[in-house]
Amino acid sequence: MKSGIAIEEIEKGKGQVAQKKDSVLVECHFFLNHGDQVEVFPNYNDNQFVINFKSRDFIPGLLQGIIGMHEGGVRNLKISPHLAFGERGVPGKIPPNALVICKVKLLKIVAESFSLPSPFERSRQIVISHRGEASNKKPRWTFGIINDGEYGLTVNHPIPGMTWRHTRNKKEEGFIKKDQVDKIFPEIRYFPNQYPNEIVNYENVWADMSEKAGNTPRERHSNILCLHVSLHEKEKPVSSYYVTENNELFANLTLCKLIAELLSKGEMK
Repeated sequence: MKSGIAIEEIEKGKGQVAQKKDSVLVECHFFLNHGDQVEVFPNYNDNQFVINFKSRDFIPGLLQGIIGMHEGGVRNLKISPHLAFGERGVPGKIPPNALVICKVKLLKIVAESFSLPSPFERSRQIVISHRGEASNKKPRWTFGIINDGEYGLTVNHPIPGMTWRHTRNKKEEGFIKKDQVDKIFPEIRYFPNQYPNEIVNYENVWADMSEKAGNTPRERHSNILCLHVSLHEKEKPVSSYYVTENNELFANLTLCKLIAELLSKGEMK
């Protein structure tokens, strides 16, 4: 492998030939040298993705190995570390300085503007965030829920004497039951309509920068910390608002009770 890549032609294909100026739709499967398959890009459906040869979004060995393929063709690419994932590898998947093998099929040459549907298309999404207050040992957290109940919670606990760039991090993921989800989305969406006086208007929110890397929203008159709430439907923003962290009506919503329960878990502290 003088060039750092060995190409095995499994199936030649009969379509157009991929050139350096092209964008291509491919199906790729990665293996370690001893044969174990690894999911390098788990966010792509069916291991299919679009490669634009002008970009640097993928490893050089893969780009070099596809150029010259015919549509419908299949190749095995044995790629040296310096053209693959290098000294760092991919934590938990590919060791440092590993030789990798990629079985690639060129499905078709596509227009530069072509894109596949996102596997994470948000038919609906809620994100609630609290920016924390290190001086009072309040953690920074963000909770998100998408589609039919998949959720994620990230908590960043402040470390004394350190900035918010250095925190003790905790994560929780899971699914919420459908009957709860069916209550959560309308409650969050219509809260500003039902309780307009509970919403902190944007002009009454100021960004507290007193803590390094802080940027914490506060209600201008009371100086109380604020939560930020955003709601998307079909990839478009529907609602965005602030409420104070001590708002009892908001805390009584189904989602807020769930978040409070998750934050109280020992493993999240």
